[in-house]
Amino acid sequence: MLETKWLYIILNLFTISIPLLRSFESRVGFYKRFPSLFKSILIVSGVFLIWDVYFTHRKIWGFTPQYVSGIDFFGLPLGEYLFFLTVPYACIFIYECLKFFKPKGILSSKTTRVISLVLMIFSFIMAFYGLFENKWYTSSTFLFLGIAISLVQFLVESNWLHRFYESYFIALLPFFIKNGILTGMLIDSQVVWYNDQHNIGFRLGTIPFEDIFYGMLLILGTLYFYENFESEKEER
Repeated sequence: MLETKWLYIILNLFTISIPLLRSFESRVGFYKRFPSLFKSILIVSGVFLIWDVYFTHRKIWGFTPQYVSGIDFFGLPLGEYLFFLTVPYACIFIYECLKFFKPKGILSSKTTRVISLVLMIFSFIMAFYGLFENKWYTSSTFLFLGIAISLVQFLVESNWLHRFYESYFIALLPFFIKNGILTGMLIDSQVVWYNDQHNIGFRLGTIPFEDIFYGMLLILGTLYFYENFESEKEER
């Protein structure tokens, strides 16, 4: 089943299947937030896709033909476009479920600030290291993440950041399964390959270390716009 050109699309369908089916349950009522969700995905994933096209063109990463459908736009396979829809959708669904079942959250505001400060410092250190070593995946991912956390935690002082950390921690389990397969776990080759000259070369199993923080940046950005759109809707 895994050795197929439809693998990337199949993985995306699995990613969104349960969240989509459960979105229409009355308790969480995730479907009511679809306008805010899809506007946010369009904004943030649009930026990530431009980044993606550029890095693919530079051969910083790429895609193995035997695992993609052959349908592509601007050098990216259809599965890659679906990735930037299904992953944010699933992660924001987890976020909303936590909000419903744990309305007060788990992390305190003090703990959240400590986590943000550690991530911010770590991100800027890694960004400067990547710039110095010409590792463009490392430098760009950590630079943008450091800036994003700085803005959301210390400038905007968002009151939802603790839930973001809680939900992203939960999302890491399906993340490791999906990204593990994408990067070569359980298959003969890789759906997505990486040029290790542009990352630190450290992998968690088959997954580049940077992927964890790339995903964090994607979801944090989406959630920022999502919460803003939801706040505007409540004020009307």
